[in-house]
Amino acid sequence: MNNKEFSSEFDILYNNLMSNNAAPLNEYEKSVLLTQAQESIVIDIYNGRFNGESFENTEEVTEYISNLVRETTLDKKIEDMNHKSSTFFQLPEDLWFITYESVNLSDESLGCANNKDVIVVPVSQDNFYNVSRNPFRGPNDRRVLRLITGSKVELISKYNIKSYTVKYLAKPDPIILEDLTIYGITINNETKITECKLNPVIHRAILNRAVSLAKAIWSSGV
Repeated sequence: MNNKEFSSEFDILYNNLMSNNAAPLNEYEKSVLLTQAQESIVIDIYNGRFNGESFENTEEVTEYISNLVRETTLDKKIEDMNHKSSTFFQLPEDLWFITYESVNLSDESLGCANNKDVIVVPVSQDNFYNVSRNPFRGPNDRRVLRLITGSKVELISKYNIKSYTVKYLAKPDPIILEDLTIYGITINNETKITECKLNPVIHRAILNRAVSLAKAIWSSGV
């Protein structure tokens, strides 16, 4: 579905749903709603709330958002002398949800296990103190703990970390039906016309959810 089709079908569904009683929406307003609908559907797929399947459960669902899947290996560390037991990396700017992560340990004290990849276990700030001191859950030669602060990741390990590999879902580009430059506004910091880049199979679901959002907003009197 291209932008013209999104816009035209939005009007048809919206007018039918509201019995032509609601004020028409301009292209910017429709763009906002379509972008919000797209993001909520991606979140539902990630959490397994879209048709009851998470995005890695079946090949079909995986394909819905396959173009958002990214993988990168980071080896440029952020220096932080206040945390000698931690290693910091700057996360990719487009990272939205982490799906898998591991580190490569490079430490002579590991012996034959040197330069091996081990899993990264996310922990919350609240639980970090207890987890890090638990011999069964804390960092060891098979596990590294991870905290996220803003746009950087803190990895807590007993051994030297050479690199950090992260697989993640990127945030989808907004759906923008017309150039927003003349209005001096943006959607997710973008102004140029942008088509939906997700699998066309779910375009209809995005459209229907956007119309439902419009109805909810109008009905609430906002």
